[in-house]
Amino acid sequence: MTLRYTLIAELLRGRRHELQPEDVGLARDHGRRVPGLRREEVAELAGINRDYYIRLEQAHGHLPSPQVVASLSRALRLDADTTEYFQQLAQTSATRAISRRDGLPKGAFAILRLVEPHPAYITNGIHDVLVVNRACAQVANGFLDVGRNLLVEVFEHEDEAPSPGEWRETAIRLVDSLRFQAAPDEERFQELVATLHRRYPSFRALWERQRARKLTFGTSLFYDVEHGWQRSTWQTLVVPDHPDSLLTVIHP
Repeated sequence: MTLRYTLIAELLRGRRHELQPEDVGLARDHGRRVPGLRREEVAELAGINRDYYIRLEQAHGHLPSPQVVASLSRALRLDADTTEYFQQLAQTSATRAISRRDGLPKGAFAILRLVEPHPAYITNGIHDVLVVNRACAQVANGFLDVGRNLLVEVFEHEDEAPSPGEWRETAIRLVDSLRFQAAPDEERFQELVATLHRRYPSFRALWERQRARKLTFGTSLFYDVEHGWQRSTWQTLVVPDHPDSLLTVIHP
């Protein structure tokens, strides 16, 4: 059994526990003690066999077909990004490998020069920093040094964040995008999740939420070496022809 099966099982169980009968148009029967929906209710909503659904929750059997993924996504009210994450999990390793690229994207330094003087950096699917431009040193105070992992940095320095709310927003964003972007069959992903899970209780709590999100754009506080904490807008794009690399540009 691979991690891919386990992640599917965790996603199904976690979302089933969150949903209430009223959320999916079912009546709440008297004395109900089950947290969330019952397995048979999910199976019926999705139009699939109950025993087959139970096997999926137990990480047994085969990967679900695209049709089953679509039916379960509708039944469990998954949003667009989490549905896409579910679809990725259900793909075979061979299918995923076709679209993946290793190492630094071709022309990475040229890409970063195009956006100067704005700070910009490129990360891989698990948030390892691959390359940065010179302006990053001014706004990140070492946080974006090449070779660092953004998730490790965020959870290691939780106590140094400007505010608990700001830290939590950043942590949620990175955890959810790790789930969406990374390939579960890759050893580096598995090692990183195991390390974060072992070291940081706050990571375990966020990882159990079963959320997957693309990184797109937002605002965050960055530590400017001259002016202290400053709020800036950032935008993240997938590097062309290199779907496992993300380009983030920071705008003042």
